[in-house]
Amino acid sequence: MTELTQELARAATMLDLGRYDEASSLLARVVAAEPGSSRAWCLFARAHLGADRYQAAVEAANRAAAIEPAEEWPHRLASNALMHLGNHAEALRAANESRRLAPSYWQTHVCVAQAALAASQPSLAAAAAAEARRLAPNEPDVHFLSGKVALARGDLEGARTHQERALALDPAHSGAMNELGRIRLRRHDTAGAIRHFISAARATPGEHIYSRNIDVVILRTVSRMIYVFVLIALILLWVPAVAHVDRFPFAVGFGVLALLTVLSFLVMVLRMPREARRLVGRTMRTRRVATALAVAVGGVAVAFAAVAFVPSAELPQTLPIAVIVTIAARVAATARLRSPMGKNQPTAPAGKGQPGSPAGRNRPGPPAGGNEPGSPFGSAGSPADRNQPGSPTRR
Repeated sequence: MTELTQELARAATMLDLGRYDEASSLLARVVAAEPGSSRAWCLFARAHLGADRYQAAVEAANRAAAIEPAEEWPHRLASNALMHLGNHAEALRAANESRRLAPSYWQTHVCVAQAALAASQPSLAAAAAAEARRLAPNEPDVHFLSGKVALARGDLEGARTHQERALALDPAHSGAMNELGRIRLRRHDTAGAIRHFISAARATPGEHIYSRNIDVVILRTVSRMIYVFVLIALILLWVPAVAHVDRFPFAVGFGVLALLTVLSFLVMVLRMPREARRLVGRTMRTRRVATALAVAVGGVAVAFAAVAFVPSAELPQTLPIAVIVTIAARVAATARLRSPMGKNQPTAPAGKGQPGSPAGRNRPGPPAGGNEPGSPFGSAGSPADRNQPGSPTRR
């Protein structure tokens, strides 16, 4: 074995272990000594991808492609990096070039499918995923990708079938577990979604994006609780004007509303696994959530007080103000939940678990945000880019 081969083997091992900076230092020396090694430049691109240096990854991949124009791997790496940079048209072009050079490799069809999803071309993505399944029907990552394509097209049952097939082929495929959680979330099964996210976190403890997904689900649940609380409060605000009730029953109504909201949240939390309940407690204690709850409850309390303690003759003028205060409280609370997470917030950066991460299989999908169809409350966490599935960037 030559010295170059040994150095490249060492670098590949480092990349597989996630030691991207060490691999980058080693590969920088290798490409300086052997600038004509296409494989060295490809591994260098993988190292840059792992360290989130996407522009550098594109440049390294292009150097490899210039050395070996007939090799598909550099184009696949470039496509991956270009997707992270948001250049979806070029990412799709690079993916198509990799497929043209190696149409019999299932990896190139997976690359086209993920680039097509990122470029909002679901039909092209579906066709590429189908071809990948034809070429590699027993490859877990192919079914993982196919499930993401189905989910992007709104086919929840098809998405579930593909992810379950991926798990049948590889029971430790944490990416498929994560996707099953996202599918559950689309079906408004919060407890089921968290169970899948926890399974994914157990299977791959180093992937922080799974715990981040759990945090996002919890924040979505809090946002839904605020939405329902404010909606019912808006209805109750009209009771004095319509039914002319006394102040005491009106105050009791506010107390009952708050109590029922808290009880419904507790019931849902009790349905969650024990690990999730601990995460809920941690999340609820953060400044972000505490502020949002204080704004929502405080705004509604002010509105109820304004309606309850004004003379009946002034109620027609006070009621619109109370309604505006209530709506403003809900908007402010939701905005607080959507705000960027600070360093003390209960989440971890998505970093290495992002789509197309170079470590290969078991890559998670993106976090499940709140902008799902039928969601009345918006996103309570980071927005989900669900058109970027992970795909292997290994050769």
